[in-house]
Amino acid sequence: MRKTAVICGCFNPVTAQDVAFAIRLRREKQYDWIVFVPEAEGSLPRETRKDLLKAALKPYRHFGAGEMVKDADVYSSSAGPAEEAVRQGNYALAACGIRRMLGAEGLYFEDLVDACCNPHRAAHSRAVADLCRQLAEAHGLDGDLAWRAGMLHDITKGRSEEWGRRILERYEPGALQYAPPVWHSFTAPVWLKQNLGITDHELLSAVRNHTLGGGRTPLAMILYIADKTEPTRGYDSTREIALSTKDLAAGFALVKQEAAEWLKKEGVNG
Repeated sequence: MRKTAVICGCFNPVTAQDVAFAIRLRREKQYDWIVFVPEAEGSLPRETRKDLLKAALKPYRHFGAGEMVKDADVYSSSAGPAEEAVRQGNYALAACGIRRMLGAEGLYFEDLVDACCNPHRAAHSRAVADLCRQLAEAHGLDGDLAWRAGMLHDITKGRSEEWGRRILERYEPGALQYAPPVWHSFTAPVWLKQNLGITDHELLSAVRNHTLGGGRTPLAMILYIADKTEPTRGYDSTREIALSTKDLAAGFALVKQEAAEWLKKEGVNG
């Protein structure tokens, strides 16, 4: 009869700390099999968290994800703080097998936006993401990708001007020619690559161009339009959204034309 241990936790998501604990436990206690059992409520449904566990544990042939095992020794995960840090954007603390999945699938982006943005900015990001999905699907494009771009576009807008200047001096010195309100467009792709491991060029380019409207890919146009016309901005954008739904390029041109006056008023160099 094989010697089995169960590790219980929320695993929201599973962290590198959890995996390291299981490796140490098996070595010290000589377990033949260790089962990770997700319990309690989390930001993601239990089955989704179990799927993430399976992906994270796939390289370890003595570990698995499942349910309680009779007569097994039971341990509790202590990685709660690390799980919270992952949900807030520190993907380096996640189990290595799921780090790219989190960013590629946008699994904790709502938690991430709530952690990085004030409530007004978080509500704006959600509204932009929903409109991005709507416009993308109207044109037969990837609605999930558009939603992710919308959720992430303002992720560094709450950072200080000093922080933004340091990032741009190192990675995007040419962007310093623009006024500080534009800087988050250029700092966000850097932050997304470094913290979330996002490498999707189309998404990063759309985020980079969402303020000044320099992008010409469908996703870049969608994000620019959605950012300027989403409902929480408080003005009637029915005409712009309707045109963009029918003709993306025409809608983009109209929204960009209307935004030019606002940019000038705000002192933004475009």
